[in-house]
Amino acid sequence: MGRLVYQTLRENVADAIRMKILNHEVPMGARIIEQEIAAELGVSRGPVREALRQLEQEGLLEYTRNAGCSVKKITLEDIYEIYLLRATYEVLAAKLCGGQFSKETLKEMEKALIQMEHLEEKDFDRAIALDNMLHHAIVQETKLPRLVKSWSDLNYGNVISYYEGSPDRKAAARRQYPIHEKLFQVCCTGKCPEICQAIMDHYMLAIHRRMAEQGISEKAFQFPADLAL
Repeated sequence: MGRLVYQTLRENVADAIRMKILNHEVPMGARIIEQEIAAELGVSRGPVREALRQLEQEGLLEYTRNAGCSVKKITLEDIYEIYLLRATYEVLAAKLCGGQFSKETLKEMEKALIQMEHLEEKDFDRAIALDNMLHHAIVQETKLPRLVKSWSDLNYGNVISYYEGSPDRKAAARRQYPIHEKLFQVCCTGKCPEICQAIMDHYMLAIHRRMAEQGISEKAFQFPADLAL
């Protein structure tokens, strides 16, 4: 029973640190001092140490020799790679079922979609959760735990992309329904090539939107010449 309590404390500490990073209370590149975090949160250094390891695995923190733990600097190239990998896992899921998603999978996607339709600016964190819920249903279709875990390990990139993207959170929340409704409708067709292309386009659209928000031209950011599906 004591172990369960400890895990809960570690998760709470990880959540607190994660939100500080995502809300820019701790800037990218800044050092994370274990003792200071423990004092601020009123906990011992043990759960803080475990939480920092968890956040390192998520990709939010990095350890550098002789420098310690710091907030990792996430670039557009990082987000692109993460989205490319997530899209590839989802395309693989579509191919493995031949584009014929089960009724349960489509129902789970639709459940997330219905909730997206009524998102408001204050629902920003919920928008992220619903985004992951809908896409998780796609990879869960495979019933392959290692594939699903590999996809889930990239969730931090999606979270970072939301927080580091457009400052207009109202617009970000509101666009979730139309872009995911489009993807859902294609998934309902059962046409595997179209589904695979729609998944890739969905993720690459997010990259292009981020580039536009940051004023980055395609000449300044090189995409692979061909994304074979």
